[in-house]
Amino acid sequence: MEPEMTGDRSAHAQTVALESILEVTSDFLYVENVDALLHKIVKTVSETFGLARASIGIRDKETGMFVVRAAYGFDAETEAKIRKVMYPMERMKRDLKLEYKIGRNAFYVPAEGWEPDEEDLLFICHPERMDRARKFPDEWHELDYIDFLMYKKDGGLLGYLEIDEPDDGKVPSEEKLRAIEIFSDLAAIAIQNAELYEELDKDRKKIELLIDLIAHDVNNYVQAVSGFIELAMSRRGVPEPSRKSMAKAHDQAMNLNKLVSNVKLYAMIESAGDKDLRRMDIVTTIREAFLAAEAQVPNRIVKLTLNDNGKPKMSAMNNLAKEIFFNIFTNAMKFDDHEKVEIDVDVRPVSEEKREMWCVSVADHGPGVEDEYKTDIFERFTKGPRTTSLGTGLGLHIAKTLVGYYKGRIWVEDRVPGDRTKGSVFKVLLPKAKGPA
Repeated sequence: MEPEMTGDRSAHAQTVALESILEVTSDFLYVENVDALLHKIVKTVSETFGLARASIGIRDKETGMFVVRAAYGFDAETEAKIRKVMYPMERMKRDLKLEYKIGRNAFYVPAEGWEPDEEDLLFICHPERMDRARKFPDEWHELDYIDFLMYKKDGGLLGYLEIDEPDDGKVPSEEKLRAIEIFSDLAAIAIQNAELYEELDKDRKKIELLIDLIAHDVNNYVQAVSGFIELAMSRRGVPEPSRKSMAKAHDQAMNLNKLVSNVKLYAMIESAGDKDLRRMDIVTTIREAFLAAEAQVPNRIVKLTLNDNGKPKMSAMNNLAKEIFFNIFTNAMKFDDHEKVEIDVDVRPVSEEKREMWCVSVADHGPGVEDEYKTDIFERFTKGPRTTSLGTGLGLHIAKTLVGYYKGRIWVEDRVPGDRTKGSVFKVLLPKAKGPA
């Protein structure tokens, strides 16, 4: 029984690690500043996998040198010095010998395999241990380090994620090394994402290309991870705690797919949200959006009550308009805990600042939105306190962006004034389209 129990613990540890990877990777895609992203990566990998010290080096595009851009576990003065360290490609090739390769992109360089230069001593926190012999084979030596190489889409070397010291003083297990290797692969995608975001003003097309690459690469990783989890869950005798962790990890994988899809959609809206506008019927758009949202929750009972007189209600929109109401409906279905989800929609004419408008009211019976979040929930990558880790933080911002392109506005109110716990009413104002009804 003991080997089987050990295997169960091992599977559980793997699943928890994968779950952590997927959770933090979703956050990586939100970060646009490269330096902020690099610090987040090195801090997250250290806290997730038990590292006392770690660092990230990125290859400079102009000099070709590898520059330490972020570090964890060092005092401020030492970190400032470390960030001035640069390594040439020749040095990387000298140290990262084929015999030290322990994974696809991982190299374990033991103390016995290299001689530190002066700048390398900055990474040594316990110099008194440098000449000390190992007491057992997997003891971590002060001069040991492990590099996980990160590659660009074109195959060029982007940089490396380095373990400078584990918390437990031991060489990481093979399982932990594989998990960090997956982490570094996804981090490389995020770093490229952030680098291209910084160049947005110079070349928007690079962003569009990057998003396609992210979607392709992340979806590949998600499929691999999901397949592993599904296979593990299909085995007999999986302990319930492990099964729950696996299910949560699987949900995180699916959410990562949703996030990538929303990022692609947002990029499309940014570049084409105000193009190809034409007269479209708002009610038809609402019905199509509801059917699409309802299909996302096949196991729930959802009722739509649409107060409509049957006459066309035209506004200048394009094929993306459905996303406005799709995101409002999916939010209503996601956060309403009632056995039956009821959504009431009303469309009526109003005048605002001498403009003739259509006001669409979408009322739900969920937990509502607290006053301090009624504006913030429409901002990019913002989640209210009622959300779970399965939200992407983009849906309502997509709705707001589209409404803005259509020269309208969107906001949220309490369904019962003064009592937000009775649900919300999302209001969408859209200009009436000129021309025959």
